[in-house]
Order: sequence, then C-alpha cells, then structure tokens
Amino acid sequence: MKNISTELKVGIFAIIVIILLSYMTFKVGRLSFMWEKGYRLYAEFDDISGMDERSRVKIAGVDAGIVEKIKLIEGKAKLTLLMSPDIKIYRNAKVSLKMSGLLGDRYLAISAGTPDEPLLKSGDSITNVIHAADIDALANELTSAATYVSELAGNLKDVFGEEEKKAFSESIHNLRTITQDIKEISGDNKVPIHNVIAQLEKFTEALADKGPGFVDNMSTAAKTLGDKGPKLIEDLSRLASDLKEVIGENRHTFRESMENIRAVSKSASNIAQKIESGEGTLGKLVKEDKFYNSLNKISEQAGKSLDVVGGLRTFMDFHTEYNTGEAEWKGYFDLTLQPRKDKYYILGVVTDPKGTVESTDKIINGIETSEEEVKSRMEFSAQFAKRFDDYALRIGLLENTFGVGADYFFNDDKGRVRLDIWDFSAKEAEARKSHAKIGVDYKVFKYLFVSSGIDNLLNSGRRGIYIGGGLKFEDEDFKYLFGKMPLSLP
Repeated sequence: MKNISTELKVGIFAIIVIILLSYMTFKVGRLSFMWEKGYRLYAEFDDISGMDERSRVKIAGVDAGIVEKIKLIEGKAKLTLLMSPDIKIYRNAKVSLKMSGLLGDRYLAISAGTPDEPLLKSGDSITNVIHAADIDALANELTSAATYVSELAGNLKDVFGEEEKKAFSESIHNLRTITQDIKEISGDNKVPIHNVIAQLEKFTEALADKGPGFVDNMSTAAKTLGDKGPKLIEDLSRLASDLKEVIGENRHTFRESMENIRAVSKSASNIAQKIESGEGTLGKLVKEDKFYNSLNKISEQAGKSLDVVGGLRTFMDFHTEYNTGEAEWKGYFDLTLQPRKDKYYILGVVTDPKGTVESTDKIINGIETSEEEVKSRMEFSAQFAKRFDDYALRIGLLENTFGVGADYFFNDDKGRVRLDIWDFSAKEAEARKSHAKIGVDYKVFKYLFVSSGIDNLLNSGRRGIYIGGGLKFEDEDFKYLFGKMPLSLP
C-alpha cells in the first residue's frame, strides 16, 4: 500500500463511487440493466395520463415487468411491456391503469387470465383493455352533483317551515305511539294469534293433500258438462220447434174457441139483464133483502177462508245434478207450498239412478243367505220447514227415508247454503253410512239457478263433487209467462 500513489487511490475511489452511483441510478430510476431479460407484450390505450416509461407492471400487486416504451400511433398510446421471463400471461388477460393511492404514481395492472386459454408469446398484444376513468371529468361531475344537492337542501329548507317541522315531529310521535300500541296488542293476544297461525298451517296442509283431487274432480265435471251440454241445448231447441208446430197446426181450433167465448159472453150479458130486472130465482135473490143478508153472512165466512188461501205462495223447482263420484245424472222436481213467510212445505220427486236396496233373507240347501236388490229408483220427499231470519230448519221425508236439513240464505235470498242428512239406516246402494250432502245454490237469472257442492260426504265409494242447475218458478211467474206468450192467428 505504501507503493500506491495518491493518484491511484483517488482513481480507485472515483471508480467505486461511479459504480455505486450507476447502481443507485438504475434502482431509483427503475432502469433495466443491460443484462435484464424477459419477453415483450403490447397494449394500446386511449389515455395514459400520469404514465411514463419505466413505470411498473404488476400482477396481483406484485412487480412483474416494466413499461419499456411508449409510442403515439394514430392518436393512441401503444405501450411496450417488458415482462419477467417466469411470468405467464394467457389470451384472456386484462390490463388497466391503476394508481398507488389517491395521489400515488400510475402503474399497469394485469389480470393474467386462465390456463384454459393459449399463452401469449413475445410480440403478442393484450386486447382486453380496461380504460380508466378521467379524474378531471369525475371531479366535474362531483362538483355538479354537489351543486344540485346544495340547491335541493335550500329548497327543502324553504318548504319545511316551522309549522311543517312541528307537524313532522307530531307524526313521528304518533308513529311511536302506534308502535307501542301494536306491541301491547301483540303481547296481550300472543296466544290467540299463535292459535290462528296453527289453524292456518293445518288448513294449508289439508289443502295441499286434498287440493289436487279437488281440481281433478272439477276438471272431470267440467269435461262431462261440456260433453252433455250440446245435447241438452239441442233437446231444448227441438222442444221449442215442436211447440211452435203444435200452435201452428191448431190455430184454427184457437179461432173457434175465441168465437165460442164471444157467444158465451153474449149469453151471459142477456142473463145479467134478466137478473137486473128481477126475473127468475137469481133475480129475486138479488132484489130481496133477506136473501142478500144470508148471502152476506156466508160470504164473510168464505172471505176468511179465501184470505188464508190467497196468502199461499207456490213454487215449482225443476233441476238436475251430475255427480263426479258416481258419474251419474240425478233429476229433481220440488213443489213448495208457503202459507206464511216463516213456514213452508216441500213435496218432491227424485229420479235416483242408484236407488235404494232391500235385503231378503233366503235359505238355500239349509244355508241362510242374504240377497240385496235395488227396489226403488223413483223416490219421494215431504218436508216441513221453519225459517228464522236468514236461517231455516227442515225435517221430514227425504228420498223415501227420514231426514233433516238446514239452510242459510244470503244476498237477498239469491244464494243458499244447504246441508241435508238422510238414510240413517244406510239402505242406499253401495252405502255404509248415512247420506250427507252440502252445497250452494245461486240464482243467476230470474228463473235460472246453478248449484254445486259435495255429495255423499260419509261414503267414500260414492263421494264426489256435483254440479247442476235448473229452473224455479212461482205460480205468479207462470201466469205472467203464459200471459205474454205470443200466439199468431191468421
């Protein structure tokens, strides 16, 4: 060391300082060394404000390369990326501009893609470019939004004066009171509410079990009605045509009847004139007081009887029903006699395709056997009914057996819910229990009503949904209809 001159020492020190400065320059300036290796990819951006050459490229926040060159080509910035040789980038990779913190430097963030796509090789471009938002434009939008918010606050301040604030405060107070009341009601009625929810759950389960079968039965009934409906309409049309032909064929007879009525009227007029003049027995009865007084007493007694008869209302009911459980039609004719509003009698005839069963015990070869035979398909009903406001109770004969019933009337008697139970001895065909039926009748027009419900509730073999309809007339309706019936006479 003693032989080393001062100039050599200074030179060696200068070389060391230059090497250190070069190293620090490459590190701080993020410059690549001459021997730095890797492969190059390309990406194009519309705007790379804040991005410079030597900026870092990161994948998942880890340095993976640098921006080697930036060129302006046809109004776009084309970046050359020098990637580390051990980094794998796939075809579906994405590249975007990011910023290290709100005021930090810009860098390129790359999503490497998925291995199911091909690898990018040196010289390839990343096509999935995510453009960064313009900070200045965003700031301008935020400024405009702040202005609008300030104007809105001012408008709200003008709208909400002292009275409005007071009303708003009272509303909040009322809401608080209502919430407290609801809380108290819920606490007091917790058990009833729980019971109601439990009942709803049971009803939902029952509906889920029975619902599909109910829908199938309704569908079957609708299909059957659709099949039978055209034939019923055709029969009614044929009946109207036959009635028209009968009237046309007998128009001469009707004319002769009218002439006979005129002759009888003329004779009656002559007789009335003779009575008025006092001729004959009737004339004397009219002219003499003693006969008049006797007849007056008789007429008073007859008048009392006629008042009772005059108050009697008569209803006739023709209807039919189709039972999906039995796949049979059933016809009804009912005659209702109503002497008073709260009391009436029902007489009816029913055509039952199943009929009733009679058992006969026979001894064959010493063995006692029992044979069942369907005896009656035409059945009769005779009931007494008592009405209480919208409810009515019935008792008597129902389809040849003792039975009871109840009715509930609604919508000004246009609708009726009815329950009937009869045949307590289970003598009907294929029956093991009493016959129970529940349904609803509703009047859709003045004379036409429809009905539906469930028949034979207690016998599963015959149980089914029924649908039907019919006509219901009062005696006054018949007078009106026949009085309005047109008759064409030549």
